[in-house]
Amino acid sequence: MFHPVYVWLQKLGYTHPIHPMVTHIPVGLTLGTLVFGLVSLIFRRVRLKLTAWHCALLAVISVVPTAFLGFMDWEEIYKAQWMPVIIAKMILAGCLFVTLLVALLLGRRRDGEDESARPWRNPRSIVALVLYAVSGGLVVVLGYLGGTLVY
Repeated sequence: MFHPVYVWLQKLGYTHPIHPMVTHIPVGLTLGTLVFGLVSLIFRRVRLKLTAWHCALLAVISVVPTAFLGFMDWEEIYKAQWMPVIIAKMILAGCLFVTLLVALLLGRRRDGEDESARPWRNPRSIVALVLYAVSGGLVVVLGYLGGTLVY
């Protein structure tokens, strides 16, 4: 289905899979979400909590095209063959998207909410931070599975 895209890229001289080029975007942003969230918790910095939320927003947006390009590579390179590692990656990518999305909804600041002294005092925010950590674990496992698939 996507074969013409790969043929066109080969004519341009690009012969590698597409998915690995973009995987760094959601991985870096997801880990950045966790790091900024933890640093804001430790040092009680509201702005770093907001930075974590912005990283999560960009991460959830970037998961979609990254997963789509992974699907394209799977279809082109592996001929859409169902392998356990592919199934696991598809499930985990869906879990990552949902986890980041829920963390976004829980971690956003509500109108009239004053977090100047303790940015993580709200129970919703604490759950969001836990979900940031779960998301970090998911991208590590997804990366490991991708590495085992290729190498």
